[in-house]
Amino acid sequence: MNLIKTILKALHWIYPLPILVSAITPIIINLFVDYNLFDSRLIIINLAWISIFSIPIALSKNRFVYLSICSLFFTIGFIETIHWIILKGPITTTSLLVVANTNMQESIEFLDLKGSFELLILVPYTILFLYLLKRNPTYSKSKNQSLIVVFILILSVGFISENALKGRLVRKGIPTIAKVTFSFIEEIKLYQEVLEENHPLKVNAQLIDQSNKQTVILVIGESTNRNHLSLYGSKRKTTPRLDKRADLTVFKDVVSPYSNTINSVLTILSESNLEENLPLNKSVDAIDIFHSAGFKTFWISNQSPVGVWDNLVTVFAKKSDHCDFVNLVSNSSFESTLNTSLDEKLFSPFQKSLSDFSNNKLIILHLMGNHSKYKKRYPSNYEIFQGEGDHEETIAAYDNSVLYNDFIVDSLIRMVEKKENESISLIYLSDHGENVYDEDNKVGHDFVKNLPKSHVEIPFIVWLSDKYKRINPEKLKSIKNNKDTPFVTDNLFHCLMDLSNIKSSYFKPKKSIFNKNFDVSRKRILEDGRDYDQ
Repeated sequence: MNLIKTILKALHWIYPLPILVSAITPIIINLFVDYNLFDSRLIIINLAWISIFSIPIALSKNRFVYLSICSLFFTIGFIETIHWIILKGPITTTSLLVVANTNMQESIEFLDLKGSFELLILVPYTILFLYLLKRNPTYSKSKNQSLIVVFILILSVGFISENALKGRLVRKGIPTIAKVTFSFIEEIKLYQEVLEENHPLKVNAQLIDQSNKQTVILVIGESTNRNHLSLYGSKRKTTPRLDKRADLTVFKDVVSPYSNTINSVLTILSESNLEENLPLNKSVDAIDIFHSAGFKTFWISNQSPVGVWDNLVTVFAKKSDHCDFVNLVSNSSFESTLNTSLDEKLFSPFQKSLSDFSNNKLIILHLMGNHSKYKKRYPSNYEIFQGEGDHEETIAAYDNSVLYNDFIVDSLIRMVEKKENESISLIYLSDHGENVYDEDNKVGHDFVKNLPKSHVEIPFIVWLSDKYKRINPEKLKSIKNNKDTPFVTDNLFHCLMDLSNIKSSYFKPKKSIFNKNFDVSRKRILEDGRDYDQ
């Protein structure tokens, strides 16, 4: 009995209860949320590091030090618990960025979409922590107790040292929040490197036929799930304008490589893809290619130029000859999703770019599209679809945003149509999809473990002017022939060169779905490492 008491006192010495509760709570929540994501190694990691943090508490015997370290663990546990409850997975670099860029109003709006009564678990968690915090830890000078403490510390230091010596400390030897922080720091370093080199590179690229002027237009939508478009078979008439058009080539089986904006957009527009994952600052991109081939480049965006999701995309956009951000209603990209900045704001700057007298132009438009919060994506006169209950109301709001997006894309095409006798090509696609209770009874495009298909199933549409069709009959034939062919948009970089007849050593015909030599054998292994077609 005395031995058991000695062991318990030693454990209380090395594992202060407020810290232990803070560290273990997210792990317990993990077990209830998704047992398949449980990693028993996390228990060992947390216990090892708690014992290390207990040393300054014991040596100083200072209550301020004790409260500070306990509060640190409580805050980490609080954030990780919220993440498990709302997003059903462990905290990630993106999550940390969102937390760092979120204010109280944004949090309330986000919880309106994602919140649940399960968050009430934070109440007993907080009460228990405060109760355990009342008393200072007591330390005995018992020889046996000290031996147990020293033994645990040796095991902890040995575990941490072994991982460090084998070069896997960050990967397998530190708590999740610390690992994510290191990843965040690496992302910032990459951002700074790219910012320092933010100008178009002169690369091997030239226009094959210099005699014909041409305009290439890329419209990048946001969070658009093609299964909600009547153009793709949705029962709701969400794309009445595009449905009526007979001049579109609608690609039926296109998916995005990622379910987030940064990775999707940057791979769409660069030579980096899932098979050749090149760093952004080491990759040639579409701006480099078109600039070198003599095109004037335009980037017109309704997304916020600053914040969590758009920092690298903004750096990329500013390589263009002309860059115009029309969304000035928000202080960050996260905040921009909670405010209304309608995509029709793009019409005026787009019209100006079309009227530019340059011989050859590349115009990229970045829409807010169908990003949550869905009700902020359309004006009141597009409040057509209705639903009863939270789920149905959310789906109705999303479909209303799709209906408005139909108006936007059709209007852009109508503006282009007025440019008679010009060789113009236009591609519309979305950066990624969106799960709107299509799978797993969830909404959004965050996921854990297996990537839901709704996150990557996107619309992909091509419009060509009459003059383009006359000049490029073989290209037109290939485009029509491949419209039902499986494709991943991380190879759009090659499609853009193909569509524009740009000759370059970077162009690979087998990667372009617009080419007769397109390689249909590629397995579509997406960001989760699984084959989409399986």
